[in-house]
Amino acid sequence: MNYNILLTIIGMASAINLVHETPIYQNILTRLKLDRKPFSCVMCSTFYVTLGFTVISNPAESIFISGCAAIVAELINIQIHKI
Repeated sequence: MNYNILLTIIGMASAINLVHETPIYQNILTRLKLDRKPFSCVMCSTFYVTLGFTVISNPAESIFISGCAAIVAELINIQIHKI
């Protein structure tokens, strides 16, 4: 695994976690009545957003990268809410 893929996994996991913690994102989800599973779950949304970005750059490895990013995002989310 090269460092580009590793940085993509960690970067996407961190970015989606950051987006999910903002009140603006939560307000948008509530107003549009999209506060359901793919949008309100950190793991689900990280998987789909990362899949969308990596299909273009790494089509063969995009499922692997998306799955790893989703797991890392959930681990980051657990650590944030543990405090």
